[in-house]
Amino acid sequence: MNFEQMEHIVNVANEMSISKAAEKLFISSSGMSQSITQLENELGIKIFNRSNQGVTPTFEGKIVISKAMTLLNTIKELNKEIFELKNSNQTHLKILTAPSFTFILQETMVKFISENNDITYELIEQNPTEIIQNFNKENYDIALIPASLEELKREKNILFEHIHTGHICIAVGKNSPFYHHDYVTLCALKDSKLVMYNSSDYKKVLKLTKPNLNQVLVRSNSNSLLYKLVTESQAILYLHDFSIKKSSMVMNGDIKIIPLKEEKHFPVDFWLIYLETKNLTKVTREFMNAFLYNFKKCI
Repeated sequence: MNFEQMEHIVNVANEMSISKAAEKLFISSSGMSQSITQLENELGIKIFNRSNQGVTPTFEGKIVISKAMTLLNTIKELNKEIFELKNSNQTHLKILTAPSFTFILQETMVKFISENNDITYELIEQNPTEIIQNFNKENYDIALIPASLEELKREKNILFEHIHTGHICIAVGKNSPFYHHDYVTLCALKDSKLVMYNSSDYKKVLKLTKPNLNQVLVRSNSNSLLYKLVTESQAILYLHDFSIKKSSMVMNGDIKIIPLKEEKHFPVDFWLIYLETKNLTKVTREFMNAFLYNFKKCI
């Protein structure tokens, strides 16, 4: 019996279905069925009774599945202990983030560094779609991302914690005709000039407003450039409600954050994600506690 076979029979027992277990583990139903049959032949017993109503463990199968669960949990705990041992004195945090969190992360880092000057940081900003694609491939400690629960559930080996449900807004400067509005409609924004993050993902809004190339003045990942353009022109910037809420630009009125009237149609869930095999180290959890404290002040 190997690790994959143990994982297969445990998932089939939990799902009471070979096809559902196969879908969960991203393999074919035939491959799952062959794996179980091979294990049954190897052990000389029948692990599952199969019928049109699904699969149920046999008496012998329940014993094997119970032992497999114990072994899988032991392996998981062992991997966790090894990781924590290797990282008990971690001095480097590698963080992947969507642009929405950058300002609050930077504020948190400045304070955290002053109190923990033996820790170094690496902050990488990416489009939310790229974050999901790349998080499993790189040695990141955590990622902060807007995503649907369904998107995250499709990812293997990722744990996630819900942070906030927010909305898409616009940022405008005093030269904007929208500056004194309490809210705006998407219809009113259709002919507006835009500045945009390269790594942003506002597909729903852009699909409805359908901006042409002439409307997009600048695409950049330079926050300072985009904010300066918003401040000194009539251009608008799509962002999430909390992104720069506590920045000096917003607090002194140079930039105003205005909600979309249709905000109920564009709810966005924000998440902390990390690897199941890696979990959160003590340093990472302390940093996240500091970040969440600052985050709550912004919402």
